Amino acid sequence: MLKFIGAALLLLLAVDVRAADHQAAANALDAAIVAKDRAALRRLIAEDFLWVRGRGATGDKAAFIAALTAPTLKIEPFRPFDTRWLLSGDSAMLTGANAMRGTEDGKPFTDRHRFADYWVRRDGRWQLVYIQVTPVAE
Repeated sequence: MLKFIGAALLLLLAVDVRAADHQAAANALDAAIVAKDRAALRRLIAEDFLWVRGRGATGDKAAFIAALTAPTLKIEPFRPFDTRWLLSGDSAMLTGANAMRGTEDGKPFTDRHRFADYWVRRDGRWQLVYIQVTPVAE
């Protein structure tokens, strides 16, 4: 019986560590967005990345990084809410909502949206391969 309990506890700890690794990658992405850290963004985003925006327009890794690091854009620190993780092996989806604030061309904005981020663990590290962003009406 003790062996079974010990094995169950080890399994729970392994799941928590894997989720924590994914959470760390998601937190690093958010920090890189605020800091406009191109190197971190390039590391966290996969080469085969796909970005789908609210009206269905798509973009690749280069377009996503260029949009986030545009010199006229400043994004304030943000914290996603209403988040949910869906984990399966070496893939994970994070869904949630954001109310991102900042300035663009010196004008303040608030961007309210829901998102789905799809991550895959490759060569021992999590990389973002897909993001869909849907605007939320005010």
